[in-house]
Amino acid sequence: MMKIDPASARELWKEGLQLYTVRDLLKVDFEETLRKVTELGYREVEFAGILGVDVSRTGQLLRRLGLAAPSMHLDYASLRDDAPRSFEIAQLLGSRFVVCPWLDPSIRQTSDDWRRICDDLNTIGERASRSDLTLAYHNHDFEFADLPGGIRPYDVLLSRTDERFVKFELDVYWATKGHLDSAGVLRTNPSRFPLLHLKDMAEDGSTTELGHGTIDFASILAAASQSGVRHLFVEQDVSSDPLRSIETSVTFLRNQPYMSSGSIRSRAP
Repeated sequence: MMKIDPASARELWKEGLQLYTVRDLLKVDFEETLRKVTELGYREVEFAGILGVDVSRTGQLLRRLGLAAPSMHLDYASLRDDAPRSFEIAQLLGSRFVVCPWLDPSIRQTSDDWRRICDDLNTIGERASRSDLTLAYHNHDFEFADLPGGIRPYDVLLSRTDERFVKFELDVYWATKGHLDSAGVLRTNPSRFPLLHLKDMAEDGSTTELGHGTIDFASILAAASQSGVRHLFVEQDVSSDPLRSIETSVTFLRNQPYMSSGSIRSRAP
């Protein structure tokens, strides 16, 4: 397993944001919202559904703002049934990872359902690799609830998907909801988790700003530094003031080890 020299620990990651956090603002003013995200110090973003009026223009906007979009969420049906178009969108935005973010309950009721899902993911992932893309799967908490017979879907995902073609994006909030040890799963599955969602859990179980909840990010980031995590994204599902929330979270994040030095830009006047 890779060892990280503390002296170089601030060279691993840039501050990233999952744009679902500011989805309502993007609907009102797409360009200005991305500009504000940049001014707050984020250097990477992950798209989830809202792509602007024209994907090519969005790619140009990212370049003007100095933002990268190394990863994006695309729904399961689109990845399965219209892979060429899904991959084209990712390439226009400069993304290297395409992420399956959710599975409808109707298709994930039994162990056989999960085995079929894994087979689909293997097929999609192999197709993605031929387009120089990597498929990843993003968890919620339902993957950790036992099926009849005591089978845990997440264990099926990890064991039945081909590690050459299917990676994972670990959402530490939902993993905590599902009673998973995020640091532990990162350490025991090196190279399978290139992507990480960082959101904190308040005492009442809701999402909150990083550093304002109960999740131990120090141990998670230490494990991530040894497990091949390449990109991490702040996310907060619900906030009355998303820009304030993501500013609070990025301030917390940039004070953690392993973040890239000098990556926070000064705010525009």
